[in-house]
Amino acid sequence: MSNAQNNHAGGHHALDIAGVPVESLKAISGFDLQADVAAGPLGPGRAPRKRVMGVAWTPGRASVGMGMGQAMYEWIRDALDDGASLASGALATGDLNFRQRSLLSFDDALLTALTLPRLDVASKDTGVFDLEFVPARVRMASGNGTDIRQAASTRQQPWVCSNFRFALGTLPCARVASIESFTWRCAAAPDRQSVVATVPDLRIAVSLADYDAWARAAQTGFVASRRLEESDAMDGVITLLAPDLQTPLGEIRLAGAGFKRFSHLPAAPGNDALYRFTVDLYVERMALRLVQYEG
Repeated sequence: MSNAQNNHAGGHHALDIAGVPVESLKAISGFDLQADVAAGPLGPGRAPRKRVMGVAWTPGRASVGMGMGQAMYEWIRDALDDGASLASGALATGDLNFRQRSLLSFDDALLTALTLPRLDVASKDTGVFDLEFVPARVRMASGNGTDIRQAASTRQQPWVCSNFRFALGTLPCARVASIESFTWRCAAAPDRQSVVATVPDLRIAVSLADYDAWARAAQTGFVASRRLEESDAMDGVITLLAPDLQTPLGEIRLAGAGFKRFSHLPAAPGNDALYRFTVDLYVERMALRLVQYEG
């Protein structure tokens, strides 16, 4: 199959989940009709004959901001909580004047991936959630010419990738400088009878000023793992903050986290304030909670 897919800015598209508009749609892609083509016996000109073996829709992909709408949020939240989550919805495409020219309706879409961006204290990027989803059924219809633009929501909160706080067990975390982008995944068998979720590892960078405490905890954790002990698994949280760096916008809660790799060498030269060491953590479970949708 070809990897080429449509990719559109969110301005000329309107996505809804369970009839609720996705208010901060940044980008949408996928939903291409794609054929599997098989080569057969040689035909004229010694070229093999070709025939279509099947036609399917490619996965949908969307980038959404913090003000994603209640239904979209619940779809994501339930996926991380339960390991799998289904939702139905519709994607309207507008012309240059934002008049609806086509409508794709989809049913029982399985959320198959959720990616969070790299969090870094020096970043100026706006944070978005990147999603991939696979519908069970898709229907295509002509548009009705209505205006697809939505009024801006006053509930949307700005989220910048530098505005975060990290906590893990009793470790000193005030100097955690970055958390690499990570992706939660859900894979399903073709018949959807078997679904497996994959919780990603985390890679964090920490100031060398906190090296001793982290090194002791890592050594204790690795010793416990060799003894097949689970008592050293930790809980943690990534808190997404408003621009005042005090008000929580949401949390990624971490359960059953432990050391997977510990770097003894600083990541870059410089004085102690600039030195950073890196840690890889395994995580058993993740949960997402956004304040504005939790009442």
